[in-house]
Amino acid sequence: MSRTAFWKVLAIAVLCLFLGAGAAAASGIEYDEDGGVWDFDKGVYTAPDGSTVSIYDGDSGSGDDSGYVGTKQNADGSVTIYTGDSDSVVQNADGSISVESGTIQIREESESKPMTAEEYQAKRDQIAERNGRYTQTFYRQADDEIYPVEVAYLGLARSMIVLQGTQQMVNTCDLMWETDAPENKVLAMIKSLKDGYTWLRAKPSTNKKVMKMEKCVSGSLVRVIDTNKTWTFIDYNGVRGYVKTNTLTFYDNTPKTYQMGTACVNGKILKGEVVPLRISAKSSSRKLADCAMNTPLTIFSVDGKWVEVEAMGFHGYIESKHVLMEANLLDTTAATLP
Repeated sequence: MSRTAFWKVLAIAVLCLFLGAGAAAASGIEYDEDGGVWDFDKGVYTAPDGSTVSIYDGDSGSGDDSGYVGTKQNADGSVTIYTGDSDSVVQNADGSISVESGTIQIREESESKPMTAEEYQAKRDQIAERNGRYTQTFYRQADDEIYPVEVAYLGLARSMIVLQGTQQMVNTCDLMWETDAPENKVLAMIKSLKDGYTWLRAKPSTNKKVMKMEKCVSGSLVRVIDTNKTWTFIDYNGVRGYVKTNTLTFYDNTPKTYQMGTACVNGKILKGEVVPLRISAKSSSRKLADCAMNTPLTIFSVDGKWVEVEAMGFHGYIESKHVLMEANLLDTTAATLP
């Protein structure tokens, strides 16, 4: 098989990142959401950075494409990408195709069948690896004792970490991670949105060609890596990506004092029972999670029937009859940030 033919076989199922919806247009100029320009009369796409790529509609019927560099829309809807003789082609394990001039990412087809826990975790690992890396987080147990840890879930006051193989609740202000965000924006909560979530994206763009990675559930607490007026780079449950800045409420990570409590049923710990954590102080509001008996709660406010709490990485509300308050307060005022 010739090298050109080999490229064509590898690229036949690739979603062309450069064609977009205008590839089928016969003539004229169109603009995409990223600021790119499609000039179908000249057969050239100009990217926002000024780079260009040829557009080839596949209608010429030419049988010799050996000297062609660009993209070809095939009759079956697939796209063939011609990279040039200097490029080597590699099929990656995740289904993408790498060439010396860059990486071509194929479209991920969603499957209707449910995933096992192992398949789901493997998928998350694959996405995180493709988009960067897990956010390395450290726990400062004392001034001279700093440990790398996994974060099971995050809270404004307390977080659940895995330290030396054991889960334990710690003060969030004792956690440190890489961030370029201002001090008052290193933590954030996904706002209560109409759909109940916002999309975590691989790049800071709403262009349909940009991969949607995860649904970030309203009420979730996240680590902020960087932020600007339009987009914020976050770590959502171990996967890094971008969300619109206006979908977040920001917080600092300074020491605070909170009352503690646990989940119960009418003041009693009943084995096997759960109580709902909701996004707002209404019994008809969206449920964020079911809290098992003795689930640790960090209490922010009490307003008659409802208690504003954090639990299991969510910020929400539980009916006061299902909150067993402890007499002592969670005092983190002695903790400091580096």
